[in-house]
Amino acid sequence: MPQRKYRYPKVGIRSKNELSKRISGKNFPPKEALNLINDVLKNHDKYWHDLEIASEPDKNKYVRNAKGTPLGKLLSLINRKVLAPHDSLIPHFIFGGVSNKDHVKAAYYLLGKQRKRTKLSLDISKFFEQNKRERVFYFFNKKCECSVRASNILADLCCVPIGPKNDSKGKQKVLARGFATSTRLAIWCNLDLFLRIYWKANKVLKNKDTKIAIFVDDIGISATKTKKETMDLLAQDIEKIFKSFDTNQALPLNIEKKDIKSYLDGNMEHLGLRLGRNKLSMGKKTITRINELKQRLKNPKLTYSEKKKLILQKKSYIPYRNYIRKINKDK
Repeated sequence: MPQRKYRYPKVGIRSKNELSKRISGKNFPPKEALNLINDVLKNHDKYWHDLEIASEPDKNKYVRNAKGTPLGKLLSLINRKVLAPHDSLIPHFIFGGVSNKDHVKAAYYLLGKQRKRTKLSLDISKFFEQNKRERVFYFFNKKCECSVRASNILADLCCVPIGPKNDSKGKQKVLARGFATSTRLAIWCNLDLFLRIYWKANKVLKNKDTKIAIFVDDIGISATKTKKETMDLLAQDIEKIFKSFDTNQALPLNIEKKDIKSYLDGNMEHLGLRLGRNKLSMGKKTITRINELKQRLKNPKLTYSEKKKLILQKKSYIPYRNYIRKINKDK
């Protein structure tokens, strides 16, 4: 691929004033933007909370919510006007958090052109929580050529203390799971690592129509006419890279979620989608949910409101199914 695909964005913000100008617009003058930045820096901790429904305390994963607050507005502007304009620099094999590159397209990419494929799926443990504030600062300062002051401001805006909010005093700050800026920053902060994984997979699976799709913290690799043993050895190599590539930020893989499937096994899935011979379809869990709704709708004792709710839930899967069909057709 052309070298330009691997360059980092030249953000070059030097101060709060420059940041305010960057996020301003026709109906949002720089002065108002600067007031917003100052307000958020002063009251940052007041403008976010733990989203209990989506959080997983047993896994020490806490989803942060800043929507509807000045912080949420500021993060959305930074994501849209500072980070998103550089999506074209992100390598083609990285999906998730990037414009027009969702999980369906990531799964479709693994189908490749040649058949008789074997697929390896890997999962990064607590991906957002592993990205420390220092790493975010380093990205803005060293990679994006922002000043030390501006890099500190941006890192402070995008990070929160690890663990539950009510027990976070003095704790290390990390990328906030759930903030508008987090997915793109997680990608950029680990781009060198992802490139190393990409190069390693292509080297091991040379001339195998190798496809690598990284969707946030999920890694999918597929290749034609490849033994499961080869994929398992590759998984071990990748695990070593994650542990040793960057001594300042080792990323552990969740080995329990490692999945290696051959076309001979059938039911090959990735990111909740079934990988067929040359097309995608909804995965086993999604189909099970739909079938459960169908069965519940057969209950003659359902009230009108209960039946209406179930019908709406069942219909909610139709756009998803149609989107998968569209991807199959367009590709």
